Amino acid sequence: MTQLELPSPYRLVELDCVDSTNAEAKRLAKAGCPDSTVVWAKRQTAGRGRRGRTWVSDEGNLYFSIVIRLPYPMQVMTQLSFVAANALADAIQVAAPRGAFVNVKWPNDVLVEGKKIAGILMEGEVEPGTDHFKWLVLGIGVNVASHPPQNATETPATSLAGEGVVGDGLNIEALLDTLAKRFLAGLVTWRNLGFGPIRRHWLLRAKGLGGPVQVRLPNETINGIFAALDENGALVLHMDNQPNRLITAGDVFIL
Repeated sequence: MTQLELPSPYRLVELDCVDSTNAEAKRLAKAGCPDSTVVWAKRQTAGRGRRGRTWVSDEGNLYFSIVIRLPYPMQVMTQLSFVAANALADAIQVAAPRGAFVNVKWPNDVLVEGKKIAGILMEGEVEPGTDHFKWLVLGIGVNVASHPPQNATETPATSLAGEGVVGDGLNIEALLDTLAKRFLAGLVTWRNLGFGPIRRHWLLRAKGLGGPVQVRLPNETINGIFAALDENGALVLHMDNQPNRLITAGDVFIL
C-alpha cells in the first residue's frame, strides 16, 4: 500500500486487485459509504467501459471510482462527466509530452494526438419515485504504462508511455492526486456557477466540433455536423434539410 493521502473530503479505499472499481464503489454505496469515497485499484479483473465493453486493466495504469451523493436531478448530475473530462484532460496535458494535443471526445473520452488515453463510466441508483440518484459512481480509467494493441479497439488507443513519457511522469499516485484535486476544483465551480463554465472549458478541447461526425445509436446510424454542446451536455447534430437533433447517448466517430 502507498502513503497517498487525498485532500478532504475524499476518503481513499486502496486495493491491490478488484473485479472493477465501479463494481466495488457501487457495493460500498449500497452499504452506505459517505460521499467522496474513492476506490482505487492497481489491477482490475473485470474492468468495464461504456455499454459493457471490456476495459483492459493491466497493472501500471490508473483505475479509480468516486462515490457521489448530491441532491440534484439526474439530468443535472450527468453534467459531472464533463467536470471529470475537464479534470482528466488538464491532468493529462501536464503529464503528456510538451506540445501534445489533448482533446475531449463526446461523451466521455480523452484523446492524445487523436488516440484514446482515458475514459469515464457513470453509473447510479435512482431514488424510487423521484428523478434523483441515491448515489452516483463516476469511474475513470487512464492508460499510463500500457494500452490495448491497435487492432483490439475500434478507436486507436495510446498511453502516457506510448507517447514517450518516462520516469516520474508515469507515477500513478501523482496522477491520481492531481486528478482528484482538479476534479474537486471543477466540482466547486460547477456547484457555485453552474454548467456554463464547465461547458465552455470542455468546448475548448472538443474533438470534431464544427466538423462531420457519425453517431451510432441502438437502432440507427446517422451522419451530420457536430454543431454545438447544449446547456445540458447533449451533442447538437446538424443535418441537412432536417431539424437539429439532440444526442444524449450514443457512440460518436469523427469523420
